[in-house]
Amino acid sequence: MQRHYQVILEGILAFLILIELLSLSLMTVGFIVGLKPETIYTLGSLDVIIAFLILLDLTFFRIRYREVNTTIMKFIQENWAYIIAIFPLIFVSFNLLELFDLKVIIGLMGIVRIYALFKVLFISARNVRKYPSKTKLDYATLALFLVIILGSYLFFAIETGVNPTVPNYESAIWFTIVSMSTTGYGDVVPITLAGRIIGVILILTGMGYVSLVTATLAYSFIDIFRAKSQEASEKFKATTQDLYRRAVKNEEKLEEILDKIDKINQRLDEMEKKKN
Repeated sequence: MQRHYQVILEGILAFLILIELLSLSLMTVGFIVGLKPETIYTLGSLDVIIAFLILLDLTFFRIRYREVNTTIMKFIQENWAYIIAIFPLIFVSFNLLELFDLKVIIGLMGIVRIYALFKVLFISARNVRKYPSKTKLDYATLALFLVIILGSYLFFAIETGVNPTVPNYESAIWFTIVSMSTTGYGDVVPITLAGRIIGVILILTGMGYVSLVTATLAYSFIDIFRAKSQEASEKFKATTQDLYRRAVKNEEKLEEILDKIDKINQRLDEMEKKKN
């Protein structure tokens, strides 16, 4: 039961860490081209949620089930990434202290936390990375993130100043996500040829990624069904072999009983002959 809870929690945690890494990348670009403070505050709230889930994972599945003879220093060496990742750097720096003038210093500190988040991601996603690694969904996710980051920046650089629907970087991010999901609200529309080409690339990338996710889910269900079928087949085979062995033993015992009965009958016949 503990393993099931751990897989569920770490699956959710791995997904949110991916979102966090994407958000940090977009925030880095946003600091260069301009990002609204309220957007940073929203990302800071997400940072708190992810830090809390990492703390839960560290508490319930790292500290609670650690080996008895593990020293504190050894535990810190093995789980230092968790200890760094549970600190909500964005929330503390911007939501609480509003240190917008120290963005460069905080960014350098953020590099260490990003590395720690990557370490936590690889550790926590160990149990849920089986099927994505087989279907190359992990590489596709990395490519998707790169397309989102580069696509949103290029779209902003090309369309801003000439397109009234792209007044800020947030609008470019919104267009990127909406295009990749093939929703198309129509509130942000490219007017330049380069912007439309970027839109087409975003749409095709999103469609391809959704298809790969669907194939991964189908493969995982089929693989689970195959494993369960094989397990049931092995159990049935073991049961059949056990029944066969029991039948052979019973047959041997029956033959022994019949032999004894034959010997008894022979003795009875001999005794009757002597009487006569």
